[in-house]
This record gives sequence, C-alpha cells and structure tokens, in this order.
Amino acid sequence: MKTNIKSFLDGFFAGKSIAILGFGKEGQSTYKFIRSYYSQLEVCIADANEAVSEHGLLKCDDKISFELGEGFLENIKSFDIVIKTPGISFKDYQIPQKQIVTSQTDIFLRLFSEQTVGITGTKGKSTAVSLLNFILQKQKKDVVLVGNIGIPALDKSREISENTIIIYELSSHQLEFVENSPHIAVLLNLYEEHLDHYNSYEEYRYAKWNILKHQKDTDHFIYCADEGQLVADLADFAIGNNRHTYSLSKKTNADVFFDIDRLNFKGIEIETADYKLLGYHNINNLMAVLLVCKSLKLNLMKCENAAFKFNGLEHRLEYVAEIDSIKFYNDSIATIPQATIKAIESVLDIQTVILGGFDRGVDYSVLVDFLMGFRPLNILFVGEVGTQLYNKLCAKQYKGRILPLDSFDDFYKQAMSVTDKDKSVVLSPAASSYDMFKDFEERGNRFKSIILANK
Repeated sequence: MKTNIKSFLDGFFAGKSIAILGFGKEGQSTYKFIRSYYSQLEVCIADANEAVSEHGLLKCDDKISFELGEGFLENIKSFDIVIKTPGISFKDYQIPQKQIVTSQTDIFLRLFSEQTVGITGTKGKSTAVSLLNFILQKQKKDVVLVGNIGIPALDKSREISENTIIIYELSSHQLEFVENSPHIAVLLNLYEEHLDHYNSYEEYRYAKWNILKHQKDTDHFIYCADEGQLVADLADFAIGNNRHTYSLSKKTNADVFFDIDRLNFKGIEIETADYKLLGYHNINNLMAVLLVCKSLKLNLMKCENAAFKFNGLEHRLEYVAEIDSIKFYNDSIATIPQATIKAIESVLDIQTVILGGFDRGVDYSVLVDFLMGFRPLNILFVGEVGTQLYNKLCAKQYKGRILPLDSFDDFYKQAMSVTDKDKSVVLSPAASSYDMFKDFEERGNRFKSIILANK
C-alpha cells in the first residue's frame, strides 16, 4: 500500500505549490502524512492563528513557509493545491480558476474509496459508525474507524491492507471537496445545521450529497425513506441498482422496516426488545447499520446479536444518574431542533428539559410547534436561544412551566424543585454550546459533574 500511496502522491503533487489550510488536529495530521513521504517538499501552512509558526512540529523544518493572521485566506490564492481542513469556512472565499482545493478526506478517498463505508447525516452519524465498528470488531473483521469521530483518516493509512474495512464518519465540511465517494455510502438525514459555515441550507445539503455523487454502478447507497428533504433532493441524482432503504413504516416498501417491536428484512424478522439505545432515531441507526452489514455480505443474525450488546455513546441520550427517584439524561449532542424533538419523544417519562445555547440563526419554529402539541413540560432556558424560545412560548401561552436560568449551573436546583419523583430530566439544548462552552462535550461533562456532585 505504501508504494501505491507514494505513486499517487507523486502524480498529484508533481510540479505544484502546496498549502495546508488550517493547522488544528487534521492539519497537523496532513502535515505529518506529507512529511512521511517527502522530507524536502516545500509546504506552506496557512492559519488565522499566528502562534502556529512556533508549533513544535514545525520548528526544525526549513522547507516550511507561512501565511498567518488576518488576510490568510486571500494570501493562499497563488497556490496550486490547497489542502483545506474542515473547520475553515469558504463561504466568503472565491476559488481561483486553476486552483485545486482538496482535503484529507479527498486524498484518502482517492486512495481507499473502494473499501470504505462512509456515513453522514446531520444527526446520528457518530452513533451509527460506532455501532458498525462494534459489530465488525465482534465479527473479528479487520476494521478501522476514522473521520469526524475524532481520528484523522491519514493517521491510519499505514494500517490499511487490502482486506481492511474502513468506516469513515463524514461531516459536510469533510465532504465539500471530494472527488470520490465511498463504496458503501449512508445518508441518515438532512436538517438545517452549520448555517454559520455555509451561505445557505442548500449549500450545506450540496456538500452532504458528495457522499453519493461520485459512486460507481457497483457501489451501494443506503438512506432513510422517511426523510422528506433527503428523498426530495434524491430526485436530482442518478443512482445505480444498489439502492437500499429503511423506514419506520411498513407502508414504504423499504428494504427493512420497523413494525411495532421488530425489524422486517422482507421476510427475515429481528426482535428489538434487547436493543439498548432509546428512541426511534436509534432504531433508524440500527436499520442503516444492518443494511451496511448486509451489503458487506455478513451474517445478519450474528450482526444483530452484536448490535444488542452496544451501549451507545457519551452525550447522546446518556443516562447519568438517579437522585431522589429523579433520573437525569445527558443529550448535549442535540444542537438542532430535530434532535431535541427526538430526545423528548424517546424518554417516555420526561418531565423537565433544558433548552438553549448559542444562536446560529437556526429556525426554531418546528421545535416551538412540537412543544405546543406535546404534553406540558417543565422547560429550563439558557443562553440566547433559550431567551428566544422562552419569548416564543410565552407569546403562545405555553401550558407547561417555563423558567429562564441565570446561568447553566443553576439547572440542578431548579430541576429538582420542579420535577416529580419517578420522572426524568433531560439536557437536550437544540443549540450549539459555543456561548458558554468549548464544545458540546464540555457542556455535557459540566452537566454530569454537577449531577454526580449532588448524588
């Protein structure tokens, strides 16, 4: 594999000036990957952070130049190849006509697309890739998990053999500039998200669809037949015969559907009573993953048995503790209205929910309408989005108890005062965490630490 990689890179980089755009985790990974093959190649590092020039990785490298600080994007226009990292937005960048914009994901898929299972979607992708990885490991398969889950794909390139199954969690940012699609592509759902990164919701969806655009006739595409936006967009794409669908309704004629308490694979039935993950959205994840297993020609019943041993991921409807007969769940990953709706529907004894956070311009009308139609809840509000939702629900004379919080840390005292015994409290904010926390993990960990300190 090393020879094949070097041969590809020789052809791709030959005679080109190269800039790595962004020097966070993935940018550093890309730099190390390039240097493992080319110690003398001239490479530019471009980043808004001027301190990058002092990074330990670069101190002894005399083949490095820099474009740092304000205006760094404009200063990369002279480079032939820009290897872009996911966190940098191109919404205001006009790509020069002859410039090649690529990414770590693009380079990786050019090398390994034929053995890659790529999973994307606005929500659910981390759970889906982790569930699939768990199942394949139980089947003793040679498998690597990479991508948006936190593992730069090129870090694993030397571990990949011809028999390796690659599971790649793909964000819209990673899919933006790819020229190859995975052999098995899964698109879970499409909702409004990352509108701070794109010029429109349509542009965000366009990036997601790169998971399918470059597939060959021998490749597989798996999607949810219940997702209206997804199905509507799909009309714009020609798809080969290997199209596989799943649904929560048997009326859709999907390849697999959920019927009361079991999955039906057009004749093969699988009971779901032992599946540990809460909610219909996690039934969807299970169906998508089992369709991947079927496409890989694995034994479906063995895969099902493995799936039912999977306990789920942190910050995704994660059970935290029970205090004075009140249960607490951490769903900090819920950064959009649709994810919060699914969480509220999934926790059957929910009585109190914590909403709010950083305002990214998302339309919250769908959440307000849902709450007005759902049974009355106690709702605790934080941040800019919390204020918006509080005002909207007040205007509609919401029948539940609604309480703005002075700070996030006040949630515990208020939740304990308004929640009845044998009921649940759920953090499912429907908003980003960036107004108060570094990320949703930090928010979820704060939530858990406050609860556990009172246990």
